[in-house]
Amino acid sequence: MNQIKFILFISLFFAAVAPAAAGVERKVEYAQSLNSMASVLMGWYGSLLPHDGSTFVVTPDIKWNESRTHYPKKITGLKITQTDLVKLAVSEYAFNVQSKITYLQDDVIQAKQLDETFVFHITPSGQAILDKKTRNKEQSVTEMLLPTFDYSYYQKREFAYTWLAYLDGVNTNNSIKGKDWFNTAVYTVKMGTKKIEGSILSTLAERNPYLSKGRHTLRSIEGNTVEGRDNTFILDLIINWKGVNAEGKTVLAKIHQTITYELKENNTWYVTFIKEEHLLPDIGPWQNLLC
Repeated sequence: MNQIKFILFISLFFAAVAPAAAGVERKVEYAQSLNSMASVLMGWYGSLLPHDGSTFVVTPDIKWNESRTHYPKKITGLKITQTDLVKLAVSEYAFNVQSKITYLQDDVIQAKQLDETFVFHITPSGQAILDKKTRNKEQSVTEMLLPTFDYSYYQKREFAYTWLAYLDGVNTNNSIKGKDWFNTAVYTVKMGTKKIEGSILSTLAERNPYLSKGRHTLRSIEGNTVEGRDNTFILDLIINWKGVNAEGKTVLAKIHQTITYELKENNTWYVTFIKEEHLLPDIGPWQNLLC
């Protein structure tokens, strides 16, 4: 047990680094809110792009069909260039997003730069509810190529942030737990010499003593195909985790996850396998808000 803890986690003995219980709770709240809001944002922007799947379902107060009219009809690419998150009040955040879009108008590629703000209310369970969206600024810019920033790009990120929110105890609008594959996917975790394997719920129960209360932050994301297997893909994630273990000790973790999934009709995912391996954690801070 001591060897596992030494390999996987760096216990922080310095008072300046180790947060009090209240500090941990604030950090957990922030991460839960961030992942839940990011899931909504990725679904929102992904739904602006051409796709075969169903339209992203937003909260009743925000009419999607009406909001869609404020964007060009034939968007070909969308790249988020800058984000800023501001806490407005208790359980209320403003997420400012700057982006560049390319679109077809009269068969000619055009480009715009957008500045938009999404205001969220966070429920007691950590779910982000979109209350208001405003367009702060838009301007035409020089034509650019954004071929990789398509619907698939945002679908991968919507899933990743939804999954991290679930790991932190939040059921988002696009709940992971309600999916057909939730009870059939195999989830393995390797922590030093210890290996856990089972369903999502059983694996998380065994994993919990090591990462008991904390936050998952997405550090990088890549999508890969599986050679010889049509419509089967792997989502490769690097995740930072910070919090406390079951004994209340502050710990860090760097997690590598590979999520194998099949792409079904209407671009729906069916996850078959989740593999998690714990690496030596990074001490340096991670600056990017979204990946």
